[in-house]
Amino acid sequence: MPGPCLQEEAGTTVSGVNDGMIPRVISKLMMISGLAMVVLTFWGTAHYVFPFYAHTYPFCWYGLIVFLDGLLSWRWNEGLILGRPREFVALLFWSAIFWFFFEIWNLRLQNWYFAGVPPEGLWSHVEAYLDFATVLPGMFLVYRLLYRLKLPSHVRTRFVLKKGARKGCILIGLVMLILPLVYPVYFFPFVWGAFIFLLEPVCARWGAHSLLKDAESGEWTTLVRLLIAGIFCGGYWELCNFWSLEKWVYTVPFFSEGKLFEMPYLGFLGFPPFCVECFILINAVYLLRGGRHWIPQAIKKQKSPTSANRVIYLVLIAFALFLSEWSYFQMEYHTIDSRSESLCHILEDISPTDASILAEKGWRYPKEVLKNWAAATELIRVPFRDAIRRRLELTSLLHMGSLNARLLEKAGVHSLGELDKQHPDELFPELVRINQALRLRKTPLVKRRIVAWIEGAKRKSVIY
Repeated sequence: MPGPCLQEEAGTTVSGVNDGMIPRVISKLMMISGLAMVVLTFWGTAHYVFPFYAHTYPFCWYGLIVFLDGLLSWRWNEGLILGRPREFVALLFWSAIFWFFFEIWNLRLQNWYFAGVPPEGLWSHVEAYLDFATVLPGMFLVYRLLYRLKLPSHVRTRFVLKKGARKGCILIGLVMLILPLVYPVYFFPFVWGAFIFLLEPVCARWGAHSLLKDAESGEWTTLVRLLIAGIFCGGYWELCNFWSLEKWVYTVPFFSEGKLFEMPYLGFLGFPPFCVECFILINAVYLLRGGRHWIPQAIKKQKSPTSANRVIYLVLIAFALFLSEWSYFQMEYHTIDSRSESLCHILEDISPTDASILAEKGWRYPKEVLKNWAAATELIRVPFRDAIRRRLELTSLLHMGSLNARLLEKAGVHSLGELDKQHPDELFPELVRINQALRLRKTPLVKRRIVAWIEGAKRKSVIY
């Protein structure tokens, strides 16, 4: 008896969607506009053009999502945006919810932080949801493209899991859930696999789309495609992140040296299981939605939701929103380390006049001024040139912002060359002492971030 994924392979058209329902011309326009958005964003980021440089991630990802959905609509009549908008909105919603949940985990793990985010206010709040909403649609559309292209075509083995393994999965999942909370420094990778083992038995037991049922028949195709989709999306995430003003920086224990973009080399191994984990999380949630599912061929496998399921689903949504809001406000204090600033604010304690002159030239960002430094020196008064350049270089390093740059200066670190020579065990307590005296930062300093600055000062290229 084939598992759910083998049954899915038998489907070739979207349930309830005929070829004429989504005009091919609109699908082509989606492909063109989505690809154009990606290209324009990377060009704008490279040339410090607002808003692309300041918000590279959402423009790149929504562009890719529109392109992929248009391609699936045009070639296989399987689009979500036009064909099944309700399911697309559901994916956006749960994508944001899931990532806010992982941000709660990061409060304990401290494995990444955000820099260069928009100033505090409504837009910063809204953009967090918009950014996080891309995770599930992006990964799942890549997976569906692999499915349609039959890459890989078929992965089946004689080895099969026995049904008794389901109880063992739950035990493994519990252990993987507890260890990162107790020993986050050593067991942080388990976060990206715990819910695979915890929720797959639930999905298999209650008839959801299940990888465990596939494995019990020796079918591994969907799992492999999800793993491939995860590594592709991980590479694209890091590509979008590296040159953007608004970015995340990793502070993973034991891996401060050796990175591709901002990610430690071994960190890329976390993206494939993360994709699988998200697939299982959404399948577990969709148990409460009965016949509705983002995968067209999975619709017929589920029964209509009962009244009790609807109530539970609504309560889950309300609780998820509450948890997400709590997560966001915790992020503001613990995870967001710096925000985007104007040149006038960055240089206000050095030379507001020269800062205004640079801004009038049309330059908005420190890296933009540094890129055009020869022209900038003709505008900046001689006594302030060196101080301004050093401040802009420090501020630009991992987009730490002017407050952190000023803290370093108060500690006697005025340039990247001087920062390169520092030792975190000595620099960190000194920065804490200075901040306690001057109250420059409202949020606590984190030693791992100081390590990231020192290693960043040594870095000369994308690969380090």
